[in-house]
Amino acid sequence: MQQSILNKSRADKFLLIFDVPPILKQFSKKSNHDNKSIVPESVQFSIYGSAVPEITVPAIENRYAGNTLYLSSHSKNSYPPVSVKFKIDNEYKNYWAIYNWLNLLHDQREGKYNAREINVDENFTDYQTNLTIKGKDEFNNDRIKFTYTKAFPTSINAIDYDYQNSDELVSGFTFVYSQLHTEIVDF
Repeated sequence: MQQSILNKSRADKFLLIFDVPPILKQFSKKSNHDNKSIVPESVQFSIYGSAVPEITVPAIENRYAGNTLYLSSHSKNSYPPVSVKFKIDNEYKNYWAIYNWLNLLHDQREGKYNAREINVDENFTDYQTNLTIKGKDEFNNDRIKFTYTKAFPTSINAIDYDYQNSDELVSGFTFVYSQLHTEIVDF
């Protein structure tokens, strides 16, 4: 029996990688690398749930001589938000990275953007980064890569503590982005 290239029996076939946005790097430097620091350069998540969004280039109806002809609009609709699910690591660092990113966008205590008054560039790219999701085969080789440009989180899921369940803690987050670039990875 042939096995699927993306083996569905394993939960760790997708890896999410992103460089920490400049605004979080500044926060990390100010925290002196104590338990509340963020990984200074990049973050890597082993994710088990994600949806690659639908890509739509709508057609335009063009009436001519009693017929309807279809032409391409040559433009994509805006991309929908993407949600990913991940297992929380034993130090909560992956959850903490997303939580702090959201908290910088709207501080939970102050109720405003950038309450810590970190030096932020005027064009808002300081809180955005490229997120890359790599799909792996049964031998953990990268097979496909989805790069979401100018991405930032919009929500983080709840943590459901259940001491009667021996499963690992899970969470997830939703992010938005400007472009999606897809490529097949040769190895």
